[in-house]
Amino acid sequence: MTPAAATIGSVDMETVELDVIPIDDHGWRVSIHGADRANPFGLLGFVSQVDGGFEVCIIGHPGDAIAAPTLEAALDVLRPQPDEVEAILEGVRH
Repeated sequence: MTPAAATIGSVDMETVELDVIPIDDHGWRVSIHGADRANPFGLLGFVSQVDGGFEVCIIGHPGDAIAAPTLEAALDVLRPQPDEVEAILEGVRH
């Protein structure tokens, strides 16, 4: 569950790696990389490809689908901050 380093301009940031698992031709299950698959809190949400973009469904926010223009933007909607991962895996959602 080690965050990967990313660079934006000249500033280094940490980003949390995600597991993106296809569930059909136009949908993905997204969870925290390295989280125990038996831990339901590691599941962050689902992404579906829709006309003209992607729709993000966040676990714990039913009915609040978020539109994103690209798959990477959709994943960023689900991606937690590194300092939130431990709490999420313990069942605390923001």
